[in-house]
Parts: sequence; C-alpha cells; structure tokens
Amino acid sequence: MRTDVCAREDVDTQAALLEALGSAGAVPDDDTAGELPFPIGLHRFTAPDGTLTVFVDAWGVDLEGPDELAQRVLAHLTAAG
Repeated sequence: MRTDVCAREDVDTQAALLEALGSAGAVPDDDTAGELPFPIGLHRFTAPDGTLTVFVDAWGVDLEGPDELAQRVLAHLTAAG
C-alpha cells in the first residue's frame, strides 16, 4: 500500500505520523528519520510485522508498506487528527 500523507510544509502532520509509526512499533533505521520536518529522501521504519517507508520530496510525504501495517498507522494518524 502506498498513500500520500501530507504536504512537505505540514510539520504537525509529520509529527503525528512519527507518533503513529511508534504506536505500530516501528523504529527508524537511521537517526535522520526522527527529525522534523522529515529530511528529503527515503526513510525506513522497521516494525515487528514489516517495514514501512516514508518518502519525502520537495512537495510531499508518502507512506508505503504492507497493507495491514500501513492501515494501522493511518488509522492512528486519522484518530490523532
């Protein structure tokens, strides 16, 4: 599953996404993935039941990963917003 999460400038949603990733047990594979706003590039988060990828470019932030895991993160993100 791949979905657009927010605009690059939307730091509040990026912070909520970090929280949602943590609620799914996903931890960043590197230190830069915890920075806000997310640095431009590809960031991997490893959870017990899969790997999620957050892709950031000049325009937006996308989330990709196994359907069930990505949907759990999105559900938490939606509940937080």
